[in-house]
Amino acid sequence: MSEALIRDYSERDFLSIKEIHDSNGIDYRLPDLNKFPVNKVLEIDGKVKAAYGMQMTLECHLWMDRSRWLGAYEKWLVIKSLDRDANEAAAGLGFESVLCCTPPGYERFGRRLKDLGFTKIRPDWGIFTKQAGE
Repeated sequence: MSEALIRDYSERDFLSIKEIHDSNGIDYRLPDLNKFPVNKVLEIDGKVKAAYGMQMTLECHLWMDRSRWLGAYEKWLVIKSLDRDANEAAAGLGFESVLCCTPPGYERFGRRLKDLGFTKIRPDWGIFTKQAGE
């Protein structure tokens, strides 16, 4: 194998990455790569062979007192208000998306997330996370 070069993405790489994306046959839209704050390209003999991008996504967390300080409907209104304000703040900071993971036992709440505008990424895709720099 010739020497591989890992470098930052540039707009001239887009068509090569789109070709790779399309040939992989995975059913999802290629995102706007210019909005990725981290985007690396692996080049061999002047040809893009792989790319790795990181988009700005926030993971939301909810902490709610489970005592009966409010009824279920009123607590739902609190969640909706918090979500609306936080989502507007996230958009104002330039974040593209918000991720929400529900633990086992919260399936019913997971269904309520649709009312907040969340959609399941893919029913059969796994979601994984790691800390940056590790």
